[in-house]
Amino acid sequence: MDRRTFRRFSLTLPVLFRWADSVEHYGVRRCGNAGLGGVFVLTAKCPPVGMQVEVELDFAAFDLVPHDVRLRCIGRVSRVETCYQLSGFAVAGQFVDETLPDSVSMVTAS
Repeated sequence: MDRRTFRRFSLTLPVLFRWADSVEHYGVRRCGNAGLGGVFVLTAKCPPVGMQVEVELDFAAFDLVPHDVRLRCIGRVSRVETCYQLSGFAVAGQFVDETLPDSVSMVTAS
């Protein structure tokens, strides 16, 4: 049973993720999927469940948005997967974007 509130979309984008406990951690990997409520990061280096993280996704320019866009998702790790060929972590959080015009934000949120 899927308990997600928002629909997820399969995406293969570069991501930068970071978290801090007693030291700063960061990594650069790939996104597995993303939606308005969070993102799944494909990586073997995972923060613990419950840890606050920041994930940045980079979108290349396309016809609706003629410039590169960087979205930040700030949230908490909701699960860590380390089985079979899949390793990564899910973040339940909110996306913040200071670069998109309001008209484009409304299109992407629809």
